[in-house]
Amino acid sequence: MRKLLLALTLLAAASQAADFERINWRSQLYLQGEPAFLNFKADKKKTLLDDGIDTKLLTIPASVGFLWSPLITPLWKADIPFTLWLGAEVNSIQFGTIEDSPKYTFKDEETGKENKKSPHNDEELWFLAYAPSVLAGFTFNLGGDFDLRVLGGFGFQFFSFYDDYAGNTKQHTEMLKTGFVSSALEYRIGEIFQDVDFKIGINVRKEFLPYENVKARDKDNNPSPSPYSDLKFDKIEYKWPVRVGLELSLDFGRESRRDRRMRYNLHDRDDVLRKYSEVKDTLSDWDCMAIERDYRFYLDENGELPDMSEAYTRTQFADVLESFLAFCHPADLATKEKLYSTLDSGKVQIKEYQAKQEDSRFDQVMASNDPEMLEMFLLYYPDSPRRAEVEAKLRSLSEYDKFRAIQAQNTFKAYLTYLNDNPNGAFRDEAEAGIFELVKAGNRLKDYEIYLKRFPNGKYVEEAKAALQQAKNGGAAAPAAEEQSIIEYQTGESYSEPEQPAEEEPAVEEEDAVEEEQPAVQHNNSAAANKRAAKMEAKKKARQKQLEAKKARAAKKKKR
Repeated sequence: MRKLLLALTLLAAASQAADFERINWRSQLYLQGEPAFLNFKADKKKTLLDDGIDTKLLTIPASVGFLWSPLITPLWKADIPFTLWLGAEVNSIQFGTIEDSPKYTFKDEETGKENKKSPHNDEELWFLAYAPSVLAGFTFNLGGDFDLRVLGGFGFQFFSFYDDYAGNTKQHTEMLKTGFVSSALEYRIGEIFQDVDFKIGINVRKEFLPYENVKARDKDNNPSPSPYSDLKFDKIEYKWPVRVGLELSLDFGRESRRDRRMRYNLHDRDDVLRKYSEVKDTLSDWDCMAIERDYRFYLDENGELPDMSEAYTRTQFADVLESFLAFCHPADLATKEKLYSTLDSGKVQIKEYQAKQEDSRFDQVMASNDPEMLEMFLLYYPDSPRRAEVEAKLRSLSEYDKFRAIQAQNTFKAYLTYLNDNPNGAFRDEAEAGIFELVKAGNRLKDYEIYLKRFPNGKYVEEAKAALQQAKNGGAAAPAAEEQSIIEYQTGESYSEPEQPAEEEPAVEEEDAVEEEQPAVQHNNSAAANKRAAKMEAKKKARQKQLEAKKARAAKKKKR
């Protein structure tokens, strides 16, 4: 039992190691015939025949066999030109007349006298032989279309003898063990059906076990017995030690070494296509059928592929052709080789084509503004030179989602928080626009002033200055001067001073001048306003000291 389990395990491992892509179940059906002389010997002392039997009969033993092998090659990707066989065979099928019209002498049991019989036309001994056997062996591909097959077999040889005497026929059958080995040199003539090869060969057969003491007839108890009564052959053997003959066979799924190498190469190309293809595993069986229907991927009467260049562009043709080769697995090796040669003849190289596909995909995903498509691009092209652009686009889209939430809040605090957290954000202009819309809606003098300090070079500076000028002139729609800033109220911070100091001294002096002209607080009776005023005064003094220090340093430089 342990040996059986081990054998089954090895067989399963070998089956998994084999290449199942094309056709895994190889089989062979063959017919053989070898002319031979079959010699029947019987001693005259042991028979009724006057001369005994020593007949050399010319026959053509025929053999019909079926072989099966689950493996094309024992190892994946190993160029081992072996095919292992198991099978069954009925061999040595032959018949013929051993002797007719014999002379014989029999003893009359009543009188005790010997009676001699002259030949009669109706007395004949003939035989029929066949040997069912089991086989095992291998085929070795010598190269190209030549194969060498070696088989060994064991079975049972059946000899059936028929005695036609006086209008009656008596039959007797003997069964003997037989063992043999045969070797055939085969040549593949051509393929008659898909994956079915017609082959012709020369077969050599050697049988080992002797056929001795073979009984041909039971004893005849009649007063006038048959001449072959109680006949037993001392030996039945072939004249020559080996039989040489002709073989015709049909080989199902045979693969030459050239075909195997080509299939391995095409298999590698399929792997490359699957690695770089954008189609991935989305092609179903129905898609493959549609491709074959629409693009007519089959050979014409001349064994050539139809020209697709008129109906489709080269890129379209290459795209569908590569997808078909990578995912639909055309079984016919010749057709697959033709398809690849067509692809190569179009000079559409895989890397060049994939580069074009990458550019096209890049333009598509960048225009879509779809984060999922952008992420898929990064997944398919991890080493793309445009990866940084796609990642930047992804960050921008992510920031856009956040800014949409800020727009939904529509408050000074939300917009200013975004600007502080994203100093180089993609939506700075939109945040500024949102802030100024709130300033205009509130129409407070302080908010306009804070806007100008926060955005000295903003898009709405002129409009804000115009609003302040209108307040000075006392226009009807002028901003309210005595109301507290909504910006300061919402954020809880004072914006009387600009957040960032100006780079040039004159600009700082201008800002200070503006600050001196503006009232420090709007509500003097408020304690919070007093505190803010004190802070503002302290800041003003500190800034004045900074200006004086700068002026002093500048004067020293001039003296030097």
